[in-house]
Amino acid sequence: MIDLHNHLLPGLDDGPTTTAEALEMARAAVAAGISVMACTPHVAVKYPNRPDDIRAGVEQLQLEIRQAGIDLRLVPGAEISTDLVDRLDDDELRRLSLNDSGWLLVEAPFSGWPVRLPKLIGELEIRGFRVLIAHPERSQAIQHSPDRLRDLIGRGALAQANASSFVGDHGRLVTQTAKLLLHNELVHVLASDAHSATWRPPGVAEGQRIAARELGVWPDQLDWMVNEGPRQILEGGIVRPPRFVPRPLAREDRTPDRPRG
Repeated sequence: MIDLHNHLLPGLDDGPTTTAEALEMARAAVAAGISVMACTPHVAVKYPNRPDDIRAGVEQLQLEIRQAGIDLRLVPGAEISTDLVDRLDDDELRRLSLNDSGWLLVEAPFSGWPVRLPKLIGELEIRGFRVLIAHPERSQAIQHSPDRLRDLIGRGALAQANASSFVGDHGRLVTQTAKLLLHNELVHVLASDAHSATWRPPGVAEGQRIAARELGVWPDQLDWMVNEGPRQILEGGIVRPPRFVPRPLAREDRTPDRPRG
């Protein structure tokens, strides 16, 4: 699986503080079935990380990971605050995009709503960038008015939900909102938003299983959200999310992991 949102790099934001902690987190990611992580530290007023700092962090941690014998590939990225995304020039944005793909992971604000955000997405597209909205289910504005997200997606954005939101790690309202967005085809990618090996650990499989059960499909029918879709984003190509057609389940198979037989 490919994890497009996590805070693996040590010492840059509210993720691990030491390399040892980051390595434990990397081991946990591999154990959870993740093979590629786009390192996405915050780029915000509180965490004014620059592209050079992030790239240096990725290179150094990748070296440590290889030396530790951990089979995990890292690529650079960032989780950019809506307060800063339109203040950055094209070169900075390109170097903060996921694997230099032109796709920007933009954090949905937890409170308040930037009225300029829909227009901003269009302006970014003109500049050659596409937007992946991070964890919209955790945004109070979207919880109260999901059509805000529909508007952004109608302007070309995609949405990334945290797998842990489906598990219930962020409270009932976040879980309810995640499921509502999923049913309305407003979730395209699942990611971990991991911060440590134990507290908010890496892993998306359980969230994928619950999301599949919610839609009435087998978990592997949502593989696009954790494999092909993220790969297309990292490669900077055309991304066309599929529609997930429910497959009838027998009564005894309402919570399967994979089809039988």
